[in-house]
Amino acid sequence: MRRSAIRRARSRRWSEVRELVLDGRNWNASDDVYDSFKAVRAPEWRGSNFNARIDSIETGRINEIGVPYRLIITHRGAGGKGEKKMVSGFVDLIPEMKARGCRVNIVIQD
Repeated sequence: MRRSAIRRARSRRWSEVRELVLDGRNWNASDDVYDSFKAVRAPEWRGSNFNARIDSIETGRINEIGVPYRLIITHRGAGGKGEKKMVSGFVDLIPEMKARGCRVNIVIQD
């Protein structure tokens, strides 16, 4: 398959991906960010740390909504220091997950 055909196939697959909006306007602490994962219908018992996020997104056996999906973070920046640090750390994890073959993407719309 030629490069241009591969690029078109990839963009077509991503255009058919579910978009999940995480609204950050009420995020004040890292726990608020973790609570927003109700968008993927994460169970109440899920962990509140990066390892739990990776497990729930990559394995596809924890959340009701599995990949592929695009996370869209809106209204970020109004929260406190803990929220900003947690979001930055999470955003940094996405390329690592993608490199391992996980079909997840993230977009920040402030």
